[in-house]
Amino acid sequence: MGNGRDFYLGVRKGSNSEYVTISEAKIVNGIRGKLLKERNGKEDHTKLPKYAGKSDLYFRKNKDGICQARLYIGNKMFLDFDWGHPHFNTKDNRKFPKGTVHVQLWTADGYGNFSMDSDNARYMNNTEMKKYGALIRAFCPDVKFR
Repeated sequence: MGNGRDFYLGVRKGSNSEYVTISEAKIVNGIRGKLLKERNGKEDHTKLPKYAGKSDLYFRKNKDGICQARLYIGNKMFLDFDWGHPHFNTKDNRKFPKGTVHVQLWTADGYGNFSMDSDNARYMNNTEMKKYGALIRAFCPDVKFR
């Protein structure tokens, strides 16, 4: 799994990978997910890989349990489904309570730099709930979508 740059360049680092798998992969509705952790890192919301290996969703946990899933499109991070903390949009004053999923979009420039649009978080839409909701619930049964 390596770091993002290594993945993009096609380098496989084996035991030197920045991330380790801590669960078997689960497949629900044809979507594959795994629980990961950063090998030597802090537990914060940035600690999922920028690039995916074989899974569509990677999950992470904090001291309270599984708290986030990251969706990858074309092996690049695309959306974060986050429920491990309360969130507040300063632009529109929307509040998202802890335990309820808020969705944030990642964008990439042409140089491999990613940025998250944290100020425009939203609830999951019906399509996302239908496609990814069952897998998210398989990892975290108590999560709420709205």
